[in-house]
Amino acid sequence: MSIKGAGKLFQTREPDFGAEVAKIAALVFPETKFQLFYQTIGSGHAALVLPKAQFQLLSEKIGSDNLCITFKGKHFSENFKLRFFPKIRTLTLSGYYSEGMAHLIYIPGNDYNWLNGRGYEITSPDSIGEKFEFLANKLYPFLEEFYF
Repeated sequence: MSIKGAGKLFQTREPDFGAEVAKIAALVFPETKFQLFYQTIGSGHAALVLPKAQFQLLSEKIGSDNLCITFKGKHFSENFKLRFFPKIRTLTLSGYYSEGMAHLIYIPGNDYNWLNGRGYEITSPDSIGEKFEFLANKLYPFLEEFYF
């Protein structure tokens, strides 16, 4: 089944969607029980994670029908956020590591881009780097099925 846009996804209340997203997250966080919170987000949310120059170039293309899923565990350090921007074919994952916030920007076919909470490039964080990169590879194709 193909669903265009986050708003339509929420309106149809696709029952398998949440279950599948949770199963994918459990592949790297098997001990954590997550609550999932969904929301439709606009291009302004991209400014939180994309480098300033990239955001300025893409802000009009990003549009307003994007998806944000917050994964909440028992402890704040288990929480992370997924943002999917289908019009620019970009997925971001944001979460905490030992030095603060880290953001993975994933565009299929490109290398992984990591930024810290201040927007500076960093290397893959030890605690969440491999996990987020694995999730990006699994979640992007899954989300693509619902949007395209």
